[in-house]
Amino acid sequence: MLPTNLQPSRLMSHAENYAALAKRYFKALSSLDMEAWIACQDPNAVYNVNGNTIVSGRTRLPDLLETVLPRIFGALDPDKSRIGINWKIMCADEHRCVVFFEGDCVTQEGRPYRNRYCQTWEINEQGLIKEVWEFFDTALANECLFGEKTQNPDYPKFEY
Repeated sequence: MLPTNLQPSRLMSHAENYAALAKRYFKALSSLDMEAWIACQDPNAVYNVNGNTIVSGRTRLPDLLETVLPRIFGALDPDKSRIGINWKIMCADEHRCVVFFEGDCVTQEGRPYRNRYCQTWEINEQGLIKEVWEFFDTALANECLFGEKTQNPDYPKFEY
């Protein structure tokens, strides 16, 4: 017999819960409904953004909202940009979930910015996202969103 945490019924309930959370998270993100997006997360959530960009590193949710997201969304045409589309949960366990998704965006200068993302979410006891590890094509982000000279000179240490 499988251990309790590997029983199909328990795994199914986690997958269903995470799918409902992902649906809310990505609907809010793609429509830029920041209030609904924030509601999917623990108030003390932490984002670990991979790579070598001006938004790479470990950032708490309040700082992400204040400094990181304005840099990203400020570079995009909000009427022609959607992030968090075509998402799929690739795997999940009792505390974590791995999600792939895409962005189909246009910059303020009219250049296309299409990227693919992989996020690993750690979920708290209330079913909210408490930590995120994010991977994407940072060279494309640097080129399209931040310009060539904006790479982060201090490659951030990646924390687990």
